[in-house]
Amino acid sequence: MKRNKIFYLAVVALLTFVGGSKSALASVTIVPIEEAALDELLGAKDNRLVVTFVAAWCPPCIDELPILNKLYHKYKGKGLKMIGITIDIEGPRAMQPIVDKLKIGFPIYAYGEKSVKKFKLNAIPMLFFIRDGVIVEKIYGRRPEGDLNSAFKKFLKSSG
Repeated sequence: MKRNKIFYLAVVALLTFVGGSKSALASVTIVPIEEAALDELLGAKDNRLVVTFVAAWCPPCIDELPILNKLYHKYKGKGLKMIGITIDIEGPRAMQPIVDKLKIGFPIYAYGEKSVKKFKLNAIPMLFFIRDGVIVEKIYGRRPEGDLNSAFKKFLKSSG
């Protein structure tokens, strides 16, 4: 049964990750993700992925989400993939109202407090820039839109 659950979550994660059928104005539904499915998403080859770690109790995280959403929509046609990972111990229900209000368009997964240890998080918001399954840059804390835009452009332009 556990194998079926992991398979189901991996399929849901994959379908959500590749785009789904939601419009750019609709928010995503936060779903829990198992470690194996998360590792598969992060380890994908031929991939340029930005991961944001957030929590409902983190005002800078919430403040940065609309900027990240804007940058996601600006660059997704240029090869950018983006996901969010909520570290809330309450699971999806803590962050979902915020995601709905802000109409976030990129997938967000609930991985909970396990994220802190697994990813050695020492601050949030935190962004990981992952190219071909390797973390190539980390940005700690809330950054102005211009700084983030520059980081995204540089990330997408670089060839590794």
